[in-house]
Amino acid sequence: MDRIVVMGGSFNPPTKAHRELMRAAADSIGAAKGIFVPAAYEYVAKKMKKQKCPGDTLSEAIRVEALESICKADARLSVSRIRLGQGRRGYDYEMMLDLQKENPGCELYFLVGSDKLYILSRWHRIDEFLRDFRILAVKRGEDDLDKIRELRPYIDEHWDSFTFFSLPDGLGGISSTAFREKLHGGDETAREMVTQEVWEILDRNGKIPWNTISGFRDEYRFLSNFYEAEVTYGGLTYGSSEAAFQAQKCVDEAEKKQFTEFGPGKSKGVGRNVKLRPDWEEVKTGIMEEIVRAKFTQHAELAALLLATGKKILVEGNRWGDTFWGVDTRTGQGENRLGRILMNVRDELRGMASGKVQEGGI
Repeated sequence: MDRIVVMGGSFNPPTKAHRELMRAAADSIGAAKGIFVPAAYEYVAKKMKKQKCPGDTLSEAIRVEALESICKADARLSVSRIRLGQGRRGYDYEMMLDLQKENPGCELYFLVGSDKLYILSRWHRIDEFLRDFRILAVKRGEDDLDKIRELRPYIDEHWDSFTFFSLPDGLGGISSTAFREKLHGGDETAREMVTQEVWEILDRNGKIPWNTISGFRDEYRFLSNFYEAEVTYGGLTYGSSEAAFQAQKCVDEAEKKQFTEFGPGKSKGVGRNVKLRPDWEEVKTGIMEEIVRAKFTQHAELAALLLATGKKILVEGNRWGDTFWGVDTRTGQGENRLGRILMNVRDELRGMASGKVQEGGI
């Protein structure tokens, strides 16, 4: 029967070690498939919070995209979403049962590090686990299997349920934890721990600190809609982008005009209580982009500051839970719509500047 290797984990993010370990595991038993099973967001967030780095939690979407990217070079490898979206703790035995249902007639091997063998007897429903599945354990150079059997009678008793293979060369020191530590330390050798595709996915999502502006404060406050710079939009002049945006929610023109007198904070507060135009949800993103574009095209000094951010990823990081326009820094979750709009406008400004240079050259 076909054999399948199952590797569960946070994959926060997936590293080269995850890919090479899975390949070596599959090769060692002649497996037809290798399945990565990323943990649910809630589990990873809890783990990162315990390590006092909640902002390092990657969303399920980012982790899945990164895992799928490392599977492309090997047709045997794939990603299962079986654990995603779960608010409760998931147990490995139940996960393996679900995977068995998806792969009837196959023999499933659960991949673990040899260090996990010392606590194996405490696993959830371990007797049933060893009855129904096999454990594929990574043997490191210093591991003494005879010693493990001697120290753990439970392992010795179920020895026939285990298969061992050696850790591939060159993977020592590569882990998700080490990668995150290097990022925080500004160590660019972190890049060597992940594939180019994974690096690009992290960079695109604003997860590489030195390539990212992660909050619109201090020297980058000009990126915020709360920055007080007059914006003329729809025939009216407002004191900030926030005032201009909140005004567009209004159905009544007189009510809209009052925002020309409000500061950004009051505008946001009043905007929460106006009667919304019926199509607001459909048009709000387009309106935001038009207002942001107006802000930077109407102020040459702000356009210059935006262009000076180069190609850095702009992320509207916040602690008030806005996951539509920005990213909640407590959870790492968010669509970052405002950040993306700013980067679009920056590209437009760069194109306009380039066009003027070429025209001048002619």
